[in-house]
Amino acid sequence: MTENYEIGVLITQELEQHGPCTLEALAHNLPTCGWNQVFMAVDALSRDGAITLQPQARFQYLVSLAPTHKHALHFDSIRRVAGALQEGRGSYER
Repeated sequence: MTENYEIGVLITQELEQHGPCTLEALAHNLPTCGWNQVFMAVDALSRDGAITLQPQARFQYLVSLAPTHKHALHFDSIRRVAGALQEGRGSYER
């Protein structure tokens, strides 16, 4: 399984390389991460403004980089993601 601090970087790289995708597709494209890890990292990155979530069909969201973050990744976001994932460690991990 991927180390917690790497997940935000992986998500950002995936979105930079392939563009916006659904949350499910993002989790599928990051097989070294558990679904819960991707979900928590997306939550933390969206709260920080690094990515945006747009509702699509029922229970589906389109994940994309925020316009101001396309060329610069804020490492404070990554640290917050790592901290959130560390706190959530336990019963939700695969």
